[in-house]
Amino acid sequence: MNRPKILCAGETLWDVLPAGEFLGGAPFNVAGHAARIGAHALLATRLGKDSRGRRALEQARALGVDLSLVQIDPKLPTGEARAVLDASGSAHYEFLNPAAWDALTTTPALLEAAASADAFVYGTLGQRDPRARAAICELAARARWRVFDPNLRPPHVDRGLCEAGLHNAALVKLNEEECRVFAGWFGGDASPEGLMATLSGRFRIGALCITLGAAGSKLNWQGQWYQQPATPARVADTVGAGDAFLAMLVRELLTGSNATTSLERASRLAAYVASQSGAVPHYEAALFNR
Repeated sequence: MNRPKILCAGETLWDVLPAGEFLGGAPFNVAGHAARIGAHALLATRLGKDSRGRRALEQARALGVDLSLVQIDPKLPTGEARAVLDASGSAHYEFLNPAAWDALTTTPALLEAAASADAFVYGTLGQRDPRARAAICELAARARWRVFDPNLRPPHVDRGLCEAGLHNAALVKLNEEECRVFAGWFGGDASPEGLMATLSGRFRIGALCITLGAAGSKLNWQGQWYQQPATPARVADTVGAGDAFLAMLVRELLTGSNATTSLERASRLAAYVASQSGAVPHYEAALFNR
């Protein structure tokens, strides 16, 4: 599989940071990075009929994202997240509500894309509204290989959405804080090993990847654990770094790379993104494909 087809569904929004406005939203970020590193990346989202929506289309097109499934809302504005960075460069968000992504609906083309994609990537923020939630759940039901990245963003933290997303997911990606939240909800301890035992037994997930900040990352793949040290980086902001990690990890696993190589390449790309401002900074894909 030289060019896997990866469908990303959910929010597209503008991150308003101290350094300026940057296009983002986890599904957009994953799609943008996946396209840049050679996958056929499709984005299922909804934008406003406004200047931000037009600029979003322009930037996504420049990244090589397939925009054939993007919807335009005649009334609701394109999404916005006002981000405040702490001393470590980590972001905390305030989200415009409602936004165009909340009104995502299913179409025959969307359903066909979900059924034919090699991976369907989704989270929880894009499902905060019942309309988008129904659409994404229907797409997930059609998907062959489901990748769930909950990407919890207060105040939009919903246990029910997480439970639905976890059921039969082929790959689940969590960060350290999400591990603690899930352990509190579902029992067991918050260690990667303890959480894998809990989630595989209760929700029948296939694989689990956990990003551990400065401690690197761990992946349970085909019943074995693999660990990757963090790639050193001078952090500008962490916006989009986890999404870059996931895009590379999914592409590598789909194209047959072993778990060790997949983690190493994902870590290097995430470190580079963290060293730059914005979620999808410019880079040459070849630097991270070897």
